[in-house]
Amino acid sequence: MARKHIAGLDALRTLAIVLITLFHIFPEIFAGGYIGVCLFLVLTGFLLAYGGACEHKSGNFGVLRYLAKRLKRLYPPLLIVILITVGLYHFLLPGVLEDSGKEIVSILLGVNNWWQLAMNADYFARVVNASPFTHMWFLGVEIEYVLLWLPLFGLCIFLKQSHTPLLLFLFGIISAGMMALMAIQGVEIGRLYYGTDTRIFACLFGGAMGLWFAKQEGELYGDGLSSVRNGILFGVLLIPVLVATFLLRGQYPFLYEGGMQLLTLIFCLMLFLVINDPRLGNWLEMSVFKWIGGHSYEIFLWQYPVIFFFQRKGWHDLPYGTALEILLILILASWSKEVPPVIFKLKLPFHGEDLTRRLPRYTFALVTILSAVVMCFGMRDVLASDFNPEHKPGYRLKMELEEKQAALAKAQAERAAREAEEAEKIRTAQEKLAARLRGLGVTMIGDSVMVGASPSISEIMPDAYIDALSSRDVCEGFEVAQKLQQEGKLSDIVVVALGTNGPLLEYEPYAGGMQNLLNVLGTQRQIYWVTVYCSYSEWMAMNNQYLAELEKARPNFHLIDWYPLAKSNPDWLYSDGTHPNMEGAYQYAKLIHDTLSQKLSAE
Repeated sequence: MARKHIAGLDALRTLAIVLITLFHIFPEIFAGGYIGVCLFLVLTGFLLAYGGACEHKSGNFGVLRYLAKRLKRLYPPLLIVILITVGLYHFLLPGVLEDSGKEIVSILLGVNNWWQLAMNADYFARVVNASPFTHMWFLGVEIEYVLLWLPLFGLCIFLKQSHTPLLLFLFGIISAGMMALMAIQGVEIGRLYYGTDTRIFACLFGGAMGLWFAKQEGELYGDGLSSVRNGILFGVLLIPVLVATFLLRGQYPFLYEGGMQLLTLIFCLMLFLVINDPRLGNWLEMSVFKWIGGHSYEIFLWQYPVIFFFQRKGWHDLPYGTALEILLILILASWSKEVPPVIFKLKLPFHGEDLTRRLPRYTFALVTILSAVVMCFGMRDVLASDFNPEHKPGYRLKMELEEKQAALAKAQAERAAREAEEAEKIRTAQEKLAARLRGLGVTMIGDSVMVGASPSISEIMPDAYIDALSSRDVCEGFEVAQKLQQEGKLSDIVVVALGTNGPLLEYEPYAGGMQNLLNVLGTQRQIYWVTVYCSYSEWMAMNNQYLAELEKARPNFHLIDWYPLAKSNPDWLYSDGTHPNMEGAYQYAKLIHDTLSQKLSAE
């Protein structure tokens, strides 16, 4: 008979959601916290297999019953989170989710992981796709496995063999091997991380354990002495998990060539200790673990919308910003956990007639009613989205930047014809300074942020040579600088605006590209580098810190500090939180001009 509650599972859920939440809030500190997803997938596979096997033994398993149970658990909280998020963003962050319809459809259909992969193949879609629903890729894998489990379980029933757990484990080995093989062959990391075929080995390993546990029919082996030993072993297994949480960044090839597979097996061992030793499970049955574990799904759903909102508003870095984020996530998780039972049972929580019990009931009812109103706005915005399949996220921005790119190419041609004539007119130092402040003798190399600001730059510094291109990273920047040097167009003053589309150090090929670019620019030219602002980039802080270190280490290296201005003036940016709008483009160009003016006037 299936146990209604397996002691210790909530502690494992707590471990998983804490790791994931810490990674989302403090990605630089808990760089490997994403591994909590592996533990969630193991638990999903285990519970589906164990519950299904026990129900089949008792004759209660049915496909419709199975699907209804999963739908009831997954979708009501999901719909609440999506619609409230879209509704609140309509008022508080207008424009950010104006075309979120296709993304939300992919979430509800359970294919968001593949949708994100398709969108990330396009630069503009990738930038704008930084959304409060980015974490829903995991739900795609989860829903896809929920559906896949039906034929898998049917196969296990058909075989009627005691070694069906081994069969699932072998399927898991195939999935894990696919990830490793594809990583060795150089397949893009995103494909390995988001792909269902390369991630479900964790579910399959958990499923094998679930079938095995169901066959034990409650024959557990814990006693006082073995439970102490198992507790010590459980603590030992936590050590590599904690080490990975702090050190194992998602860009490391080792993660996909065997690291994630190894960590998943460690999680399986931790699960085995808990389910096979009820004493250990009871030791882990702390109230805080039971609450967090019981709300782990809701906590997961709410965390990205809240964190994303705080970052876009600039509240994340306030003294108590992160504490408020965590508190709000927990409050929303607690509230949204109670809403579905109210809907299905038409019965308010917090029963009782005294004032101290009635007040929470009325507060809950009021919040729920207000939330329903907000959800209506969310539904309206979703239905009003652009559902044209040819229009990827960032479609409008892409069209605008392409127009500016064409205008920039025309301006470069006109500048080349004007440069020789301008140089002949310069005789005095004052005339030379004035010419430089117009951009004569200044070369600019940048990405789409500079493309977006190029009309304003050309207006303020009409003689500057601007070579900017969308989606450019530091490796391509090196190639451009090398080409300009060969053509004699690399001036003594170079303004660089790169770092939005990838890191500048630590990971290859970016670290090599950065060093090559610095070598080409040399030590004689004056290098002015615009700091990075991309509101939801995992490498923004790392890149800006590295640029600050370069300014201290190299006398010819100077910062043009766009980051604090962009961060404190979000209304200067488009809804993607990265590219400057008309006002932002003017401020961006003015900052470059003013920084050069201050430095050159001091010479």
